Amino acid sequence: MDKDVGEKMIRVCQSLIRMLELSFQGFRKHTEESLKAVQEVRKEIQRNSSELAHFLILKSSPYENGKEWAKPYLSIASSLDRMSYNMEGIIDRLKSMIQEHILFSDRGVKEINDIFQEAMDLLERLRDLILTQNKALAQHIGEQVRSVFKIANGYTEEHEERLIQGICTPKSSPIYLDILESLKGIIAHILEVSGKIVSVSSKPKP
Repeated sequence: MDKDVGEKMIRVCQSLIRMLELSFQGFRKHTEESLKAVQEVRKEIQRNSSELAHFLILKSSPYENGKEWAKPYLSIASSLDRMSYNMEGIIDRLKSMIQEHILFSDRGVKEINDIFQEAMDLLERLRDLILTQNKALAQHIGEQVRSVFKIANGYTEEHEERLIQGICTPKSSPIYLDILESLKGIIAHILEVSGKIVSVSSKPKP
């Protein structure tokens, strides 16, 4: 992997980790005040993402490495951006919860906590993968993602059962499912980026 590109990707990844941390705090504290810092981090992600994209476009000019070289890197940058959009979806759902005084069941809270923690762990591993390009780490990320998806899908089924039993309310159900799906979206993009990093790191340097 190009060293300069890797450093810029790590900066984006660090910002994403911070945004996910703040989202997780917002979920646990359940106050609008706890979500205010997220907007500043979002601006930081936008700056870092723009810097990365601009650098790749310049480097892909005919006088540098060419467009084919830049394609996989631009694809990685796009996946990182989409993670931030999933996080924004989580923030929007959390704001709705706070404003409408919506609470999850104890079981629902635990399940969202579980997937938040898994997403955090995977995002930190992705940062390490960008730094090291270690194929064994990429394989571990893939195994963990498959395990988390299995758990998350089980949580969806259990939630539907709680809804039928009246433990969860119809008002809270869409928000619970939206947060869960957004977390799964982040995790899916982590897997995509992981595979692309292995691919570009296996190619000979231009």
